[in-house]
Amino acid sequence: MTISERQLAVFAADHGNKLGSAVSPRYLAGPGDPRHITHALRAAGWTNTSDPLHPAITMTSPDHGHHLNLDLARPYYSWKISTEFGPGYWSATFSAATPVEVVAGLADALIRPTPHEAAPTVAEILTARGWAHTTDDTGSQILASPDGIVQAELRVSTFLGVRGWEFEAARHHGGYGPEGLLWRAYFDEGTPAHLLASVTGAVSTPEPVLRSRYAINESTHLAVGPEFTIGTEVLAAHKMRLAQARRCRPRPEPPSARTAAPAPPGRTPSRPSR
Repeated sequence: MTISERQLAVFAADHGNKLGSAVSPRYLAGPGDPRHITHALRAAGWTNTSDPLHPAITMTSPDHGHHLNLDLARPYYSWKISTEFGPGYWSATFSAATPVEVVAGLADALIRPTPHEAAPTVAEILTARGWAHTTDDTGSQILASPDGIVQAELRVSTFLGVRGWEFEAARHHGGYGPEGLLWRAYFDEGTPAHLLASVTGAVSTPEPVLRSRYAINESTHLAVGPEFTIGTEVLAAHKMRLAQARRCRPRPEPPSARTAAPAPPGRTPSRPSR
């Protein structure tokens, strides 16, 4: 199964004739529509393994190796994407207000084939886009967006080693932590490099996203384009996104050729008697 016409119709009705604008940077765009992710994963072959009477959503990849959990009742850890427990386990969490395009940076990379070439590091991606980069004696790193809104931090403990990357968007970053926190994402130390690279690119890209009038975050750092009726454009972009996700859907393995049953052994002709 994939996304049905009814589900698309509901999505279209929800966006309908809303007025909105293209906004950038996307890390200030506000959360957006979670179906940007759940519909794409469904189109790529993930299954909904949730309790139908529970508001939280759980989705499982076709190979059963990855899971997505979405529970908006847990505002600090609403999104969780992880592997099965065991060797190589990793997990990533995002707060409820994280822009869906940022979460999709990781989710989309999961449904695409794993690249053969080495992925660029978080620091390489962000410094190339003008983010300030500082390090300390432990090897911890902090990268700050040009407007100071987002900090990406790699925490390294003298006793515990690398603790993973954390991204925080806040109105102000002070000596005692973020003030006016907008959203937070955390990637533990086992998160594959190509997934980190993809989500880092999604955070830092200057490409704008569409948001309806009353969903736009108020900030002097947010560039807001002319207002127009965004429903048609949002639906068209969503359909294109689903088409791309379907192309990533694993193809079923061809049935193995059946081995022909051996013919019953014939009778050995009896020798003529002399």
